Amino acid sequence: MAFPLPSLLPSIEDLLEEVQWLDGMILVTDSQKATFVSFSQVDPVLRRLRSRPRGAEVAEQLCMSLLETHGKGASKPVLVFQGDGSFWLGMMGPGKGHPHRHHAIAHLHRCLSLS
Repeated sequence: MAFPLPSLLPSIEDLLEEVQWLDGMILVTDSQKATFVSFSQVDPVLRRLRSRPRGAEVAEQLCMSLLETHGKGASKPVLVFQGDGSFWLGMMGPGKGHPHRHHAIAHLHRCLSLS
């Protein structure tokens, strides 16, 4: 599933640069502002997720992602909650220098313009 809000990508990338050596995740809620949630404060997010339809499955995936990235820096799980109850979960890192990054973002914009 494609990233739902391309306008958020720059703010998420900026935040990832700031917190790249901290353990945790990036959370975007109805405010459409990216915030960092430290590893020690993830439990309330998981409880909120589990109360939603299909939320237990996403909470499990988020836990696995957090455990995989714990102590490794840079890449973080990103969870986007939308007002209609839908969500997006993925991994993002601050790889501005990655050669395929610009192609991937351009592809994302093309896909969204078609939908």
